[in-house]
Amino acid sequence: MSQALKQAWWAPLAGLLVLAQVVLAVAIVFGDDDAETKVVAFAIALAGALLLAAGLLYRPQARGLGNTLIIGGVLFAAFWFWTRVLPVVAIIVVVGVVITEVRTRARAAETP
Repeated sequence: MSQALKQAWWAPLAGLLVLAQVVLAVAIVFGDDDAETKVVAFAIALAGALLLAAGLLYRPQARGLGNTLIIGGVLFAAFWFWTRVLPVVAIIVVVGVVITEVRTRARAAETP
């Protein structure tokens, strides 16, 4: 996992999003909501964490798949907009993924 967090400047932020969504999922289980709300909220938080973690792990080997999984996980993190922190970090991670991909493709286009 340490290689996954060193691959780009935004990767540690994505790792923090994974951790935040896991903590959020645990907090939801112990919340005061009804069972249906808990199940749906828990599933959303856990799905986001799993997608992000898988994206970080797969990105070094399969860049396109990794980027897609990361963006998907970030969308789940942005769902919690009322937390104010998760969506901001999610936007930073999306911008980071896009910038990194554009720079990589630009470098590849320049080399003969």
